[in-house]
Amino acid sequence: MIQWLVFLLFSAIAFLSALGVVLLSNPVYVILSLLSVLVSIAGIFFVAGAELVGALQLIIYAVAVTVFYVFVLTAVPWEKALKKDSHYRVAGVLSFPVVLLLYIEMVLVFLIGVSVSPKGEFREFIKQFGNAEVVGGILFSKYFLAFELVSLVLLIGMIGAVIIGRKEAQTYEDNPS
Repeated sequence: MIQWLVFLLFSAIAFLSALGVVLLSNPVYVILSLLSVLVSIAGIFFVAGAELVGALQLIIYAVAVTVFYVFVLTAVPWEKALKKDSHYRVAGVLSFPVVLLLYIEMVLVFLIGVSVSPKGEFREFIKQFGNAEVVGGILFSKYFLAFELVSLVLLIGMIGAVIIGRKEAQTYEDNPS
C-alpha cells in the first residue's frame, strides 16, 4: 500500500513538472521543472525495484544532462534570441495525447511488472544475481551494439547543441540590434 502511495506521489510530481516544462516561458524555470521530472522518474524506478536504473537516471540525466542544459542556457544570449514572446504552446498542447499515452504505458508496466515476462525468467535472474548484474549482463551481451549506438547518438547530439549555441552567440555578436 505504501509502495502505491509513493508511486502515485512520484507520478503526480513528474506529471505536474512535465506540464511546467511545456507551459513555462522562463528557461530557468523550464530547466528546474525538467530536473524535477527527472528526479521523480528516478523515484519511480526506485519504487519499482530497479535501483540501478534509478541511480543511472539520477547520475546521467538529473545531473549531467541538466548541467549541460544550464551551460547552454548561459552560452546563448536569451534576451536577444527571444525577440517575440511566442513559445511552442501549440506544440505542447498537441503533444499532450502522446505524453498521456506514455504515462498510461508507464502505469501499466508498473502494474503488470516482471510477472508477465516469459516463464518469469527475469524474476529468477534478479533473485539469483541481483539487479545490477542482470542489467549489466543483458546490456553488455545481447544489446551491446545498441548501447554503443545510443551513446554515439548522445555524443553527436551534445556536440550539435554546443555548435548551435556557439553559432547563435556568434550571430548575435556579429549583428548587434
